[in-house]
Amino acid sequence: MTQASKALVNWKYRHAVVTWIGIGLNLIVAIPFFIAPLWCLEILNIPAVDPIWPRVGAGLLLIITTFYVPMTLDIDRFRIFCWLSILPSRTFGSTYFITMVVVFGYAPGFLSIALIDAAIAIAWLYCMINIVRIEQAIATGQVAA
Repeated sequence: MTQASKALVNWKYRHAVVTWIGIGLNLIVAIPFFIAPLWCLEILNIPAVDPIWPRVGAGLLLIITTFYVPMTLDIDRFRIFCWLSILPSRTFGSTYFITMVVVFGYAPGFLSIALIDAAIAIAWLYCMINIVRIEQAIATGQVAA
């Protein structure tokens, strides 16, 4: 195995690790919001609403999270999921919550959700840029496969 091939395998592994961390963080957020939404809102100092709405959000987050699993198992086959998880999923999620807090004055507790999404999106993007860079170098013959 050449140096480029080893680097490619390492970056794909890093991407899978970041993805599983993101899945774990989603579950840490979604499950409590699904089970005890008012308690979660209180912890984040977000004004209480009808419990169905945080539960709906948690349910949707669980559904979205299932789409992250295939790319951890076969990044080459499910490459489109890798890019869709960055943009629009995580990028729009973080942008939405930051905008709601900064521009529209919603509770700062929403920033924790935005920061999680932003951190995972940046890590995924960094991994994907390196994966594509190495793959292109191999494909164009700049490095040996």
